[in-house]
Parts: sequence; structure tokens; C-alpha cells
Amino acid sequence: THLVFMLKSLTNLANNGRVNPAVAKIAGVLNIHVVGIANEGVLDQREKARGAKKALLAIDKQMKEFNYNGGKVIIDHCFNEKDALKLKELILEGYPSADVRIAETRGLCSFYAESGGLLVGFEDL
Repeated sequence: THLVFMLKSLTNLANNGRVNPAVAKIAGVLNIHVVGIANEGVLDQREKARGAKKALLAIDKQMKEFNYNGGKVIIDHCFNEKDALKLKELILEGYPSADVRIAETRGLCSFYAESGGLLVGFEDL
């Protein structure tokens, strides 16, 4: 299984010393969404996308780079059901038989994803 994430805000990461606060502020002002992967507990930024539409395409691209081919997908959102549904539609366009589920983040995942964030877990079969 793999995890790809999209962060709309970097405030909490900046508050915890993982991101420079100036970078977090600039990203917010410019509407930059960070798309990355979690690899053995380490966050790896893969792309910066300006706006949600480009960020969703970047998530789809990252999934394909991990050889996603229509297996199970769980999309957790933090107060962002709209983009979660758009990502589901995007996945189903390419893989109509994919099992895509949407849920809300909870606990610590909500804290780091912040409002607008998406966490996408999937299997590569």
C-alpha cells in the first residue's frame, strides 16, 4: 500500500519546525498545494501545484508512478469533501472498476492534514 497526500496549508508543519514559517505563509498566499508521499514515516514532497485542480492531477500522477492499476483507494479528507469527490471521479475515469471510498480524517491525521487536506491510501496490486 502507498500513501499520497495533498496539503492546502502548511501552518501546523511550520509550527512544529518541519517547514520554514515564511515558506508556509507564501504557499498559503499563492494558493500552493503540496503533494507528497509518506515513505517509512518520512514526508517526501513530490510536487507543488497552484490550486486544487492541478493538485488533484498531481495526486493522480503520483499514484500512476506507484503503478496504481485500479485497486482499492481510500481518500480521507479534512473538511474537503468536494475535492475528495473530484479525485474519486478522476480515478474512476481511468479505472471504472476501482473500489474508491471516501472518509473524514480523525485525530492526528486531521491535525497535520489541516482544513482542505487529502490523504490517499491505495494498493498497487
